[in-house]
Amino acid sequence: MNLIVAQSGGPTSVINSSLAGVIDSGIDNDFEKIFVSMNGIEGIINNHIRLVDTEIFTKENMTKKLKARPASILGSCRFKLDDDLDNPIYEKIFASLKTNDIGLFVYIGGNDSMDTVKKLNAYIEYKKIEGINVVGCPKTIDNDLEGMDHSPGFGSAAKYIASTLRSLRCDVDIYDLESVTFVEIMGRHAGWLAASSLVANYSYPKDLVNLLYIPEDEISIDELLEDIKKALKTEKNLLVAIAEGFRDTEGVLSKEVFANTKDGFNHPIVSGVGQRLADLVRDRLKIKSRAVELNIVQRSNALISEIDSKEAYRLGYKAVDLGMTRTNLVPVLRRKDGENYETYYTEVSPDEIANKEMKIPQEWLKDKKTLQEKILAYTLPLIKGEVAQVYKNGMPVFVEIEDFTREI
Repeated sequence: MNLIVAQSGGPTSVINSSLAGVIDSGIDNDFEKIFVSMNGIEGIINNHIRLVDTEIFTKENMTKKLKARPASILGSCRFKLDDDLDNPIYEKIFASLKTNDIGLFVYIGGNDSMDTVKKLNAYIEYKKIEGINVVGCPKTIDNDLEGMDHSPGFGSAAKYIASTLRSLRCDVDIYDLESVTFVEIMGRHAGWLAASSLVANYSYPKDLVNLLYIPEDEISIDELLEDIKKALKTEKNLLVAIAEGFRDTEGVLSKEVFANTKDGFNHPIVSGVGQRLADLVRDRLKIKSRAVELNIVQRSNALISEIDSKEAYRLGYKAVDLGMTRTNLVPVLRRKDGENYETYYTEVSPDEIANKEMKIPQEWLKDKKTLQEKILAYTLPLIKGEVAQVYKNGMPVFVEIEDFTREI
């Protein structure tokens, strides 16, 4: 039988590590042909499919090159399948899979992509389809996937954020005057990424990140301004990390920060909370204030955590192993108890991930000291090591899809 793999949703710096794991496992498990679908499930619907040249893939060590390549090399989509299994789109998808003799479809993605895996398996059961298995492979920088200790992609994003904040601290400290710099970090409903900014404080003589605001811990604008005034008594230049999804208890920010569009799953794309707060501080406290929005560079940058890449690769490899004999599963990793960081791999149903969000535990939010201790212990093992990059003329050079696939 043949194998097909696709990537969906927001990219990460290690999503191609999972792709490499899928292709390597496909080669090792003797699949006759390995296909890639361009732009997620839409590639299968629109027959935008390419064939992996496994000889070139192996000879040119594409696994190593993919591990160093950020963002989704296969492209992506945010296509929501209809809840009605009689919708003709399902028949079109499975007709495409049957035309290409697909026995296994691996879908790399997050919460919404696992909704797609769930619905495709519901259709398989509904139509009593045999010989086609559909499994998921998890990823997201938001770290909000249920059923696992942490999500592939989070470690590299956290590494970039903490590293960037250390550099920003060097800049904000240059003037002998009061200032507040808000750093807006991704995270619509979960504050994992913003909280990972506290890693910048690790083993440093003073706090680089002075204040943190996340969706799980709403406060009023007045309380936030009081926090700033209090912090300015001991530190002239404040660095404030804030999740893009943070909202105040009175709804002031909800009115001021708007969604400029919605994706296929009806999620609002929000931004601007950092700038709005910088304006409020400037207007009410009369001190210098600015906002820095890290935006999409958090999810697609070449500062890739080696451990994050290795774990993403293993999940991709395991997805194929699972899909050889079973369907409707997602491989996940979990952390073993003990002082040393160690993980093990298991699997869950996509039902446990689809349309759900894992948030920071409330007991971690007791106070800043508790949160920082918990986040450091949780995140530090995930940012270890760096994936080496190849440079030419002083710039990184990334592998492209045409380097190891061809049109069919």
